[in-house]
Amino acid sequence: MWAGDAAAGPPDELDAVIVFAPVGALVPAALRHVRKGGSVVCAGIHMSDIPTFPYESLWGERSVRSVANLTRADGEDFLSLAPTIPVRTEVETFPLERANEALERLRSGALRGAAVLMP
Repeated sequence: MWAGDAAAGPPDELDAVIVFAPVGALVPAALRHVRKGGSVVCAGIHMSDIPTFPYESLWGERSVRSVANLTRADGEDFLSLAPTIPVRTEVETFPLERANEALERLRSGALRGAAVLMP
């Protein structure tokens, strides 16, 4: 397991990469770091467009997948597992009246972590 700067990349090839950030440009970067036969999973609900990339990044039976239709049970299972990994989160808070700003930052890829609207 590795977590770090996507631009710098991991020290070794990975079996799979999970992209939680809503930034399509991370998909080609992730493909460059998975082994042949590896997978890149786009795990966000929203993502900016994935830019074009050379076929050689996909070649070797690499795959790009998305997730869909997660259930409450999936979330509960993940939350019980998260402390053992450990998962670290980054949160940016916004007052409710700035919800449109939070959405724009999400859409543009300028948001670092998760946006949380506060009353």
